[in-house]
Amino acid sequence: MMIKIKKAVNKTEFKIIEKLAIEILHEVYDQIIPAKNTDYFLTEFQSVNAIGRQIKNENFSYFLLNFENKNVGYLGIQKLNKKLILSKLYILESFRGLKIGKTALEYVNVFAANNRIEKIELIVNQQNQNTIDIYLKKGFKIVESIVNSFPSGYFVEDYKMEKILIEE
Repeated sequence: MMIKIKKAVNKTEFKIIEKLAIEILHEVYDQIIPAKNTDYFLTEFQSVNAIGRQIKNENFSYFLLNFENKNVGYLGIQKLNKKLILSKLYILESFRGLKIGKTALEYVNVFAANNRIEKIELIVNQQNQNTIDIYLKKGFKIVESIVNSFPSGYFVEDYKMEKILIEE
C-alpha cells in the first residue's frame, strides 16, 4: 500500500483539493450542520482562490494525500512562529481506516520537529467523536470549548485541542 504526501503548489493541485473538499466536507458535516453553512465554508476557505490566498498571505501549506496513485484527501497546516495549526485533514470516506490519516499526522510531526514547533493546535467539532478519539490517542488534549458562528447566525460547538512538543 503506497501512501504519498505531495505539497500542492499550483492551481491544478488547488482545484483537486477544492473538489475533494466539496465531496468530503458535505459527507462529514451535513449530518451536523445545515449544508448551506458547509457551502459558505467551502467558498470562503477551500476554493482555489482561498487556498492560493492562504498560501501566499497566511503562511499555509497544503498537501495532497495520495493512495495508490489516487488523490484521496488533503492536509492543510499553518505555521505561526513556534505554533503549528493543523487546519485541515480530510480523507474520502471510502479510504478511511487505511492509515492515511496516521501517515499524514506523522508527516505533521516531522514537519513540526524540523521547524522547531513547540505545539500543534487544531479545532474539531464536538460532535465528531471518532476524530476526537483519534487525536486523543495521538497525544492531543482538549484545552478549550469554543463556539464558532457562521454569517447566517448558525453556530457550532468546537473543541480546541493541542499537543505540546517542546515544554517551555
